[in-house]
Amino acid sequence: MGSRVLWWRWRRNPLRRASDLVEAWISLFAVVLMVCAVPAAGWFTGQTANRALQRTVRHQLAERTLVPAAPATAASGPAAGTDADAGRAAGQRRAAVLTWNAPDGSARSGTVRVENQERVDGRLRIWIDRGGRPVDPPLDRATARAHAALAGIGGAALAGASLLAVRQLLLRRLMRRRLLEWEREWTRVGQDWGRAGAGG
Repeated sequence: MGSRVLWWRWRRNPLRRASDLVEAWISLFAVVLMVCAVPAAGWFTGQTANRALQRTVRHQLAERTLVPAAPATAASGPAAGTDADAGRAAGQRRAAVLTWNAPDGSARSGTVRVENQERVDGRLRIWIDRGGRPVDPPLDRATARAHAALAGIGGAALAGASLLAVRQLLLRRLMRRRLLEWEREWTRVGQDWGRAGAGG
C-alpha cells in the first residue's frame, strides 16, 4: 500500500493531472541533484579553496623567515585609570620589545606581539618579512586544509539550500496553477449543479 501511494503520480489513472506528473519529475530531479550535484559542489568548492590556500602557504613561506630574537626592554604600559587605559595595557602585556637581525644583517628592534613569537629549541624566534619587519606567522598547511574543508562544507550546504529553495519555488507555482485549474473546474461543475434528473 505504501509503495502504491508513493508512486501514484507515475501510474496512469483518471485522477492524475499533468501538474501531478510535473511535480513528480521535479521531486525526482531534486533528489538526483541532492545526491549527485550537492556533494560535487562541495568537493569542487573545497578543492578550489584548498588550491588557493596552499598557494598562499607557499607564498608566505617564501616571503617570511623565522629568525632569532632577544629581549631588549620590557614594554611599558600606560598609567591605569580608565577602561581604555586598561585595554591598552592588556594589549601591551601581550607584546615585548625585542631585537633581531634583518635578512641583510642589520640590527633591528621593536615591539613584537606574542602571536608573532615562537620558542624553537628553547630559543625565542620571530617571523619577519624580507624587509626585516615583524609579521604574522605563515599559514600552515594543516590549517589551510581545515579551512578548505569548511569551505567545501559551506559550498555543499549553500548548493543544497539553493536547490531546496528552487524546488520549493517551483512547487509553489505549480500549486498556484493547480488551484486555478480546480477553481475553473468547480466553476464549470457549478453551472450544472442541481440539474441531474431534470425533466425526467
